[in-house]
Formats: sequence, structure tokens, C-alpha cells
Amino acid sequence: MAFADKAKSGAWAQRSIAQAVQAGVVNGCEDGSFRLNGEINRAEMAAMIAKALGQTDGAAGASGFADDQDIPGWAKGAVAEMKKLGIIKGKGANEFISGGKAARAEAETVSLNILAPNNK
Repeated sequence: MAFADKAKSGAWAQRSIAQAVQAGVVNGCEDGSFRLNGEINRAEMAAMIAKALGQTDGAAGASGFADDQDIPGWAKGAVAEMKKLGIIKGKGANEFISGGKAARAEAETVSLNILAPNNK
């Protein structure tokens, strides 16, 4: 898939982006761009992780988070599965905060939870 902003992506990123697209982990944005330097929210992060782990199109049942009603339908199954697997946890009063920015520390914690699931 050729993104409208491909020229803004460094050569260092283009191969990884192409592999992620081919694997079905990312799709890009509705406007045809990839937004290499854009921020992602927690719902997007959960969806990408679920796809990368082969947990696609999970049942969109309740996630168990206090703010479950605020999780977009397209991400609800992924969020529920990532919580069930112990990969993603809530914040504060068991809230997922789906629209919140995914901080680097959160991404690192998620990565560690994937690599060493017994350390949850």
C-alpha cells in the first residue's frame, strides 16, 4: 500500500511499515496517509497489538473496564482480549481511557507483558 505521505517517511521506516501493512497490523489513516510521526491512542494501540498477535476480529463483548461504553466498537474486541491476556491494564479506577494517548512507558509495559507474560 502506498501512503500519500510516503515521501515524509524515512527509508529506515518504509520497510517496517510495508511489513506491518502486509501482515495486517496497520492500515493507515482514512485520508490515505500513514502519519509516521502522529500519535496513537490506547484503542489504536490495542487493535494493532491484537492484530500482531493474531487475535483479530474477536467478539466485541464487554471489556470489563469501567468506561467500556467509551471504547469504539472497532476496538472493543481487541481491548477485551488484550485485557483478558493481561497485556493491557486499566488506569486509576479500572478505566481504559481509549482516546488517551499511548505513552512510551505504556507501550514499553505492553511490550514486556507480551514478551514475558508471567511477569504481569
